[in-house]
Amino acid sequence: MFERNLYDGYGIYCERRFSIGPYEGFEANGKSYILLPKEECMSQEDEMTAFTDYMRSVGDLSVLEPLFTLQRRRAALIDGQEVYVCPLPSTAEHSERGFRFQTPEEKGAHLAAVHHYGKQFSYQRKGFDFFGQWPKLWEMRLEQLEGWYQQVLFERPQSYVDEAFLFSYPYYMGLTENAIQYAVDATLDDPSRDQEKPTICHRRFSDRSWIVLSEAGDIVKRPTEFVYDHPCRDLAEWTRDQHWNETEFPWEKLQAFLSGYEQYEPLSTYSWKLLYSRLVFPLHYFEAIESYYRSQMKEEKMQLGQSFFTMLDAEHKNERFLKEFASSVLTTKGIGTKQVPPIDWL
Repeated sequence: MFERNLYDGYGIYCERRFSIGPYEGFEANGKSYILLPKEECMSQEDEMTAFTDYMRSVGDLSVLEPLFTLQRRRAALIDGQEVYVCPLPSTAEHSERGFRFQTPEEKGAHLAAVHHYGKQFSYQRKGFDFFGQWPKLWEMRLEQLEGWYQQVLFERPQSYVDEAFLFSYPYYMGLTENAIQYAVDATLDDPSRDQEKPTICHRRFSDRSWIVLSEAGDIVKRPTEFVYDHPCRDLAEWTRDQHWNETEFPWEKLQAFLSGYEQYEPLSTYSWKLLYSRLVFPLHYFEAIESYYRSQMKEEKMQLGQSFFTMLDAEHKNERFLKEFASSVLTTKGIGTKQVPPIDWL
């Protein structure tokens, strides 16, 4: 079915299939391709295409470009899933382009370059505008959680997860309100806000966002990951990912990453405040609860419930991280406690 769908959609005959990270790939006529699920696309398709075309036009050929189907569409149905088929560069093309990063400092510097060019992109918003809307978005998600909280409270808890949700919700509501307040205060009080510009960035930037093709560190970028938002979104999400995926937070790695970034794009005080507000927002809690109460499958619901308890057990780690980030990183960058008051109740 895969081979038939591919041939019908693109006129390409698959000679060999392979995996590259979580994605499927294949070879055809001496070239390699990767399949990116359309459902991962964070922007409208024409916006994704505009971001891709622009980044490639300014020289970033590591951004993958979806092929047109025989019907001149960008996506095709393959094995029951709508996907984008993107050619992968050859080893020779990679060597020529030089998109190779092995250290956090190199990665931070390249991200700054992406943001620099992204700020110059002429963007006519068609989808949702994330820039400046974080407090509004967080309030909407909090209202949804409040609705579930009131429902479980009214119907009385039916499981241990329900009980844990009722018990933990006030704490995470407090964290969310702090995050909202930090972002709102920064927007109202910091004069550097007027110089800020949105840019092409990523939905959830991490060390896995750019697909590594070789041990030498050759990378390609998924166009499905692009959004248009404040650049510190990427810095905050990369930091968040390091926090939750390392036993002990790698402060030296963070310092190298930020140092590489700020060589080209120094952050304003407003950006630092906004970055911290995003770290304070308890995304891990929202995703755990939203996934649990939306799930309709018993086995999946049990697994999500167990993950929720594991997350709650690790919350002390998050508290320590937020305190250390505020006391070390923000203080080093000249952000005082008057500008970002410490969360004393943690």
